[in-house]
Amino acid sequence: MKTQLAMMALAGVLVTGAMAGTAFAGSNDEANEATALQNAKVTLPQAIATAEQQTGGKAFDAGVDSKNGQTRIAVETNGAKGVQTIIVDAQSGQVVGTHAGGETD
Repeated sequence: MKTQLAMMALAGVLVTGAMAGTAFAGSNDEANEATALQNAKVTLPQAIATAEQQTGGKAFDAGVDSKNGQTRIAVETNGAKGVQTIIVDAQSGQVVGTHAGGETD
């Protein structure tokens, strides 16, 4: 239950931050990210849970991007194996990429 609450709190902070960033920065990229997340079949808490299960670590950062027209959620975790990034397809919920260390550009 605590894990679910923590994931929901993290998701709320991340979504609120994305929305606030859009309002302040006025960036089309950030507005597109917020829209992509709203249209995703996979929620941010679901992507976070997938990443934590995959790595055995705890999520500390997440973001939305698009590659080749596909919306993806990148979740960074930290655990026994160090920082790992898991890329989750926002439509299918499948892990489509992983790597050690922080998210690459």
